[in-house]
Amino acid sequence: MGLHQARTFARAEGCRLLACSDLSVAMRERFAETFPAARTYESAEELLQQDDIGAVVVAVPTGYHAEVATAALEAGKAVMVEKPMARTVDECRRLNEVSERTGRLLMVAQCRRYDAHWKSWGELVTDGRLGRPVLWRDISATTNPSGWYLDDALGGGPLLDGAVHNYDFANWLFGDPVSVVASTVKLDPAITAVDAGSAVVRYGSGDQLAMSWSWSSKGLVLRDVLGTEGYIQFGPGDLKPPPEEAEEHQYCCLTDRNGAQTLIAVPRQPDMYLEQANHFLACIRGEAQCLSPGTEAIKAVAVAEAVLKVGPVGGSAEVSW
Repeated sequence: MGLHQARTFARAEGCRLLACSDLSVAMRERFAETFPAARTYESAEELLQQDDIGAVVVAVPTGYHAEVATAALEAGKAVMVEKPMARTVDECRRLNEVSERTGRLLMVAQCRRYDAHWKSWGELVTDGRLGRPVLWRDISATTNPSGWYLDDALGGGPLLDGAVHNYDFANWLFGDPVSVVASTVKLDPAITAVDAGSAVVRYGSGDQLAMSWSWSSKGLVLRDVLGTEGYIQFGPGDLKPPPEEAEEHQYCCLTDRNGAQTLIAVPRQPDMYLEQANHFLACIRGEAQCLSPGTEAIKAVAVAEAVLKVGPVGGSAEVSW
C-alpha cells in the first residue's frame, strides 16, 4: 500500500516525492527502481530527521500506526495515516492528542470519503431519495488478504481492517454510531484474528449498517441500501450501460418504490486515491478543511472495537470513543 500511495502522490500536482523508509530490503529496492530520483531509508526515524520533508504517509501494519504517526507528528510533519487509524481506540485518542498538541495535520486515509462512486449513492441517501430510516447491507467473503492482516495484534482481521471502510462511510452518512450487535466465528483456527462474523451498527438517526465479512472463505457478495421509498444496488442492476462507456465508469442502480430504475454512472478517473492525495495537499496548504481527520476516523475504530469485543460470545455493546 505504501508503494501504491507513492505512485499516487507522484501524480498529484504540487507534490515532490522525496523519500521512503521500509525495513524490507526488497521493498526499498522496488521503490528505488520506481522512483530513481528519490532517497530510501531503512528506518522511519532516519527519514523523519530530514528537514526537506514536510509531510509523510504512514502505510505500515495497523499495529504500528500509532507509534510511527506519533513520531512523525512530533517531528513536525503533516501526516496521512492509512486506515484503520490505529489498532485500538486508546491509540487513536492519543494520536489525536499529539496532533492537537503539535498543531500538525493528522488525516486518515478513509479513501471512500473521496470515492466519487460511493459518494454518488451516498448523496441519494442524504438527499432523501430512499426515505428514512435506511438499512445498508454489505455481505462479502474472500481469501485474498493474508499475513499481518490476519494477525490479531497487527491487523485485527476483516471486521476491523476491511469493514472499517463501511463503518466510516456509514458514520459520514448517518451520524455518530450508538451501538452494535455482533457475533463472530473462527473459520480458520490457525489465524489469530477473528476471520469472519456479522454485525449490525445502530445510529441515533434510526439508520442501520448490517455487515457480514470473511477473509477465510470465498462466498457471495451482496451490497444494497434499502429505504421506504426505494433501494440502491451496487452495479448496474437490471439496466445495461452502453458498452463503449462500461469500462470507463462505475455504476449503481436506484429503484424507486414503483419499480422504476435509474442508472447512476460515475467516471472511474480520477480515482479515490488521487482525490484523497490532492485533498491532503490542499489541507496542508490551508486550502481545504480535512474531510477525514483523526477526530472522525476514531469513530470507525470504535465501532470495530465494539464488534470484536462482543462478537466471540455474541451480544450488544455501546460504541464509545
